[in-house]
Amino acid sequence: MLDDFREWLSDNLRYLLLGLVVILLIVIAFFTVKLVTGKGKENKNAPEAVTEKISEEEESETEVKITLEKNKSEILDVMTKYYTARAEKDVETLRAIEPDFSAEDEADLQNNNPIERYDNITVYSREGLTDGAYIVYVYFDAKVVGIDTLAPTLTDKYLETDEEGNLIIVDKFCTQELTDFVEMMRTTDAVQALIKDVNQRLSDAAAGDSDLQAYIVAQKGGSSSQNDEAGDDSGNSGNAPEVNSSVKATTDINVRSEASTNGVLYGTLSTGMKATILENLDSGWSKISYTVNGTTIEGYVMTQYLESAE
Repeated sequence: MLDDFREWLSDNLRYLLLGLVVILLIVIAFFTVKLVTGKGKENKNAPEAVTEKISEEEESETEVKITLEKNKSEILDVMTKYYTARAEKDVETLRAIEPDFSAEDEADLQNNNPIERYDNITVYSREGLTDGAYIVYVYFDAKVVGIDTLAPTLTDKYLETDEEGNLIIVDKFCTQELTDFVEMMRTTDAVQALIKDVNQRLSDAAAGDSDLQAYIVAQKGGSSSQNDEAGDDSGNSGNAPEVNSSVKATTDINVRSEASTNGVLYGTLSTGMKATILENLDSGWSKISYTVNGTTIEGYVMTQYLESAE
């Protein structure tokens, strides 16, 4: 019987081999089709960012919404300590938080700071240019000596994390990259809305207290027009030098399309930022030119908030 099987296998071997080849070809063809038709199909388990690839063209047309985080705990803690120290004229604590706090800053704090208390401190923040850095907008109600009504105020700070892991205040204009970032942030909808809200609060507060109104006018260089911004920590003012000279902002001021508060808002010239005077107008406005992110912007600001940068 074994001999019969061997004889049959010998007679039919070529047919068996041919059948195996056909089956193998069918299997190969099947998996080839599966591979081709399955390529590019969405992986249901992949993160959305991977499966929904945005082309560079689409990405450039997508509006990026900037959001601010309210009262991030570690930032609120450090800014509360900072402004408490300012109210108490605690220079040691101020220098620990702001290493660049100078002898001139100390003299100004001791002799020229009329704010005796900073109430209702609230912080709005976003990540900065490096790990552990933040751009921070600080709101507080300032209690000015001799004035009962609190003055709603907004100012901005740039915080970095030092080698010991502590958040410290650094000069927000120490590099051109940081200056551009600060300026860009101030033009975002989120920050502009915050500025507008605080401006309105300050106007409402001043409307009900003539002493506060007089203080604001005095701090803003004798004009009841509010430079379209919330105040800074000190409220310094200055005068613009001659045409074609270099100037810097003494506080945060809006840059507008025309010499009027009704002009289109082009951006903000932050405290310390430099510009070039193009024209001085009798109305108290100056036309300036300044550069942000490689783009030169021309617009109008109130002259009283400019001083010589030379």
